[in-house]
Amino acid sequence: MSEPLDNQQRLLSALDLGPSWARDAVPRPTSRPVKSSAPAEELEVKPARRSDDRRSRGEGFRRDDRSGRQERRPSSRSTSSRDRSFNQPETPIAPAPGVKVRIEPNPQALHLIAKEITHVARVYSLFDVAKTLVSERERYLGVFKVDEKKAPLFHGHRDHSLWLTKEEAVQHFWNSDWRADLYEEEEVEVEGPAGNFQVIAKCGLSGKVFGPPNYHAYQSTIRQAHRELYPSMPFDRYAAKIVTVRSEEEVQAWLHGMKTKLRWRPVGQEESEWLEDRLAVEQHFLQNRFLEMYVATHEVEIPAHTPISHFSPSLLVCFKNAARHAASHPAIIIPSLCNLLEKEHLPVFKKQGKLYAGPSRPHPIPEETTFSDRMQEIVNWMRLHPETKLAELWKAVLPADHADPTADWLSDLFWLLSQGHLLLFADDTLILPQRKKSEAASPKSENAVATDTASTKSKKPRKRNKKKRRSPNRLLSIEKRVAELPPTLRKKLRGYELTVSHRLRLKAQSRRANQLASTESMDDFSPIEDFES
Repeated sequence: MSEPLDNQQRLLSALDLGPSWARDAVPRPTSRPVKSSAPAEELEVKPARRSDDRRSRGEGFRRDDRSGRQERRPSSRSTSSRDRSFNQPETPIAPAPGVKVRIEPNPQALHLIAKEITHVARVYSLFDVAKTLVSERERYLGVFKVDEKKAPLFHGHRDHSLWLTKEEAVQHFWNSDWRADLYEEEEVEVEGPAGNFQVIAKCGLSGKVFGPPNYHAYQSTIRQAHRELYPSMPFDRYAAKIVTVRSEEEVQAWLHGMKTKLRWRPVGQEESEWLEDRLAVEQHFLQNRFLEMYVATHEVEIPAHTPISHFSPSLLVCFKNAARHAASHPAIIIPSLCNLLEKEHLPVFKKQGKLYAGPSRPHPIPEETTFSDRMQEIVNWMRLHPETKLAELWKAVLPADHADPTADWLSDLFWLLSQGHLLLFADDTLILPQRKKSEAASPKSENAVATDTASTKSKKPRKRNKKKRRSPNRLLSIEKRVAELPPTLRKKLRGYELTVSHRLRLKAQSRRANQLASTESMDDFSPIEDFES
C-alpha cells in the first residue's frame, strides 16, 4: 500500500523552477576561457611561472625590485562587465503575488484506494494514505485561488494550462497541440533575401538560427524568439548568449530556408484570406477564438501531472512550493481526505489518537453471540489473543494437515473483517475490538445510589454567591500591552504610554483625595448643631 519515500524526490523534481536553460546551465568558470582554434588535446601545456602562482593565490600587486615597476594582476572579482553579465547566476523566479495554492487528493486516485480497502477488508492509517497520494503527481491536484478583487487567471481547459496574462496564453497557443484544430497551415515559396551574408547568428541555448546580423529582420527575430522561448530571462542577458558562425554552408542553409514561408487560415473558412504574418494570426485568435480555448477564473483545479511548460513561471513556483510542503507534511490533506472517503461510503474512526479508514467501524462482539464452527474458533482464539498477527492466527486455528487457509476459512475471516468484528491493519496486525470496561451495577451500589439521591433531594440547593467582577486596572493593562509590543512599534508611540499612565495615576490620586475629604467632612459633621443653627 505504502509507496517508497524515494518517489517523492523523483516526482517533485519534475516541478523544477525556471526554463530548461537554467537547469542545464554550465557552472561558472574560474577564469576567462582561452580562445584557440586548436582542439583541447593538441594544446601545449606550459609550466606556470612563479608570478603566475602568486597571482593564482589571489595576490593583487607584485613589485619588481630590479625595475621598480609594479605589476597588477586583476583578482577574480575584477572581471570585465561582459564576463560578469555572462556568468552571473540567474535570479530566482518569485512566486506570483496574491495567488494561493493548496494540494487536494485526486478523486480518481482516492476511488482506487477506497476500492482496494473494500476489496481486501483492511484498515489503513489516513496519514499513510495521504503520504501515498502526495508521492505521485497523478494522485493529487493543485487548487489555485486568487482574490476576487484582483485580475483573474487564464485557464486552458483543453490542456490544463494556466497563465497570468493574455500575452502568455497567446504565446502558448503557438506551442499547443490544438493549434491545428483552429488554423490550417500552408508552406509557400517566396523569393529569398538578397545581399552579402557571411556569418550566421544562432541562439547559444536552443540552437535556433536567427540569420545574419545585417539582415533587416534580425532584431525582430531575436525579440520573437526571446518572447516565445525564454520570457523570464532579461533580454540583454539572452542577447549576450547569441553566438555567430562564419560558414558558407550555414549561410546557404539559411538562404534555402528563407525561400519558403508559412501562412495560416482559420479552419472551416475556405473563403477567408490567408494570414501572412504571425501577428495577424494572434490578433485574429484574440478577437475570435480566445474565449473558446481559455476561461478567466479566480479558482481552478489543475492536475499535478500537467507538463511544466503549461504554467507561467511564477505560478509554477507557487505550485512547487505547495507540493513540497505537502510532501513534507502529508497531514494537511487529511481533512479533504475524510470528505472524499465519506463520499466513497467508507467510515473513518479514531484509534489511540490516530485516524483510520476501513471497510466498517469497529463493532465489538456481544458475549451471547454464536457463530459457525470455523468462525467461532477464530473468535475464541482472538478473545484469548486480542492483538496478534494474521500468520499466528492461521497457525493456531488451521488443522495440522493445512499449511494455507482454504477458501472457507478466508470467507469466514472476510465476513468478520467486513462487519468490523475484527480489524486487519496494513502490517498484518489483527485486533479484536472490545467494549470499554464498566463496573457492573451491584445491589449495594444501587442502594448507595438510592440513598445519595434521597439525601440530595432533601437538601435545599445552595445559592451561589455571585462575586462581583472587579474592573481590571487599566494602568496595569496598558503597561502590560506596551511591554509586549515589538521595539519598532513601541518606538512609534513616542512616550504615549507614559502620558496615558501619568493621567491614570493623577486620576487615581484625585479619586483617593476626594474619598479622604469626604470621610473627614462626615466625621466633622454634627447634625444637632446644624439643626439648631
